[in-house]
Amino acid sequence: MKAEIQEISVNEKYQDFNMTSEVQEFYRDKSVFLTGGSGFLGKVFIEKILRATDVKRIYILIRPKKELTVEDRIEAMFKNPLFADLNQMKPTARQRVIPILGDCQLANMGISPEDRQTLIDEVQIVMHSAATVRFNEPLYNALAINVRATMDLMKLAKKMYKLQAFVHVSSAFANCTVFHMDEVYYTNELNITAENMCKIAELLGPEKTNRMTNEWCGKSPNTYTFTKALAEEAVLSQGKDLPICVFRPGIVIPTAKEPLVGWVDNLYGPMSILYGVAHGILRVLYVHLDTNANFVPVDMCANLMLVSAWNTAKTGGQVAPLEKPPIYNFVPDERNMLKWDTYRRTLEEHAPKMPLTKMIWYPFAIIVNSKLLYNILILFYHIIPGYIFDFLLLLMGKKRRMVKTYRKIHKQTAVLDYFVEHKFTFTMENTLKLWHSLSGADQSLFNFNMLAINWPEYFYNSLLGLRCYMGREQPETIPKAKQLWSRLLILHRTVQLLVYGGVSALLSWTFLRAFQVL
Repeated sequence: MKAEIQEISVNEKYQDFNMTSEVQEFYRDKSVFLTGGSGFLGKVFIEKILRATDVKRIYILIRPKKELTVEDRIEAMFKNPLFADLNQMKPTARQRVIPILGDCQLANMGISPEDRQTLIDEVQIVMHSAATVRFNEPLYNALAINVRATMDLMKLAKKMYKLQAFVHVSSAFANCTVFHMDEVYYTNELNITAENMCKIAELLGPEKTNRMTNEWCGKSPNTYTFTKALAEEAVLSQGKDLPICVFRPGIVIPTAKEPLVGWVDNLYGPMSILYGVAHGILRVLYVHLDTNANFVPVDMCANLMLVSAWNTAKTGGQVAPLEKPPIYNFVPDERNMLKWDTYRRTLEEHAPKMPLTKMIWYPFAIIVNSKLLYNILILFYHIIPGYIFDFLLLLMGKKRRMVKTYRKIHKQTAVLDYFVEHKFTFTMENTLKLWHSLSGADQSLFNFNMLAINWPEYFYNSLLGLRCYMGREQPETIPKAKQLWSRLLILHRTVQLLVYGGVSALLSWTFLRAFQVL
């Protein structure tokens, strides 16, 4: 397999979009309201719906950021390589994206009365993907963004007289206190309702609410999973009058196929770990290799969102009195399951073929399943080298940064311990039924078939994508990077020889001294 990002001509890649399909027809001339549009999944969703359908317009909730207006942010989004083919195919597609100034941290999402009325009058489909994905987000903030915003949006949606479908994007790990998750609600795992939790938080204020995080979260390992579970409870208790469904994706990672192979724009979760190892910074990992790695490509997530909204509208809208809003779990198919060990072996095989030119050390990773051993090893492979590196930076008159970096890394990876130590399994009956209900045309246009993924090929492309889109290194720099790889390997082996030789000499000397004393 050649070390290059897979490229397909626009005409060849998109010729299927000329066919007619039920899902495409559903979105024709529709107005969609999307939250989380500036996020990883949100960008891919916007690109796909504009490229694959003749949607009338997309209203996206967005706020000014870093001295950029909302218009500036949208313009910057469309300059991303992700949108290159769309801009070529449909030069006017950008005009269909309408910003709605707002913020999920604010009451009623900070939407003005005028914009609220526009949404009420125009919107037929709501896609709610906005969330804080930080596991250690302060509870008060996580409640505002993940729970209260969901309830406020449902209240607004009930006034949308044209509404046909509402998709709430949750997480496969929202109910992670249960280790086998069916496509059902687990409200019995919560000790409070979403509405009551938000009311109490408002009464207590940020400081007191955050101070009581452990008491409120109960068995949930962090504020993210706790608030995502509360948001599902809100959908169940307050969304029955809506044509609503819940989408639960696993760990969302780079695109599998479209519009670019291996595209990624963030370093969350496994991508941050991979990037740290590739740079030669992260050298010890705490992972149970026999557990499932519940990864899902972001483009397949966007496709399932589009199809689940179509199906929600198709099946009649409001949920019957004795029924509950449907849930779509989305993780690797059990017939094509992905283990962390498969992930490791694939990376070990392909990583040397495409190293980075910005490595600070020879990249390697020691994987352990013992927390005690992990804590011992990071002392020798992270902390002590970090102090040595910072000392050298000090001598060179540069700012020390490695010890601080390692502290941050260790804090971030510690929040993943719960998910490393437990094995999670899922059923996907609703998702598989939905897939098989699609016509051949729609299966081609909106593919989310996890059974068909070739995982080694996928991770090979993901490595290239991470290198290209996050490392900003094109394939032509690989020969230069391989030269650096070889030099760092020699240096690495030399240091190993000196350290191991020194330790051996010290042990021998100690043994001889002890023998002489005896």
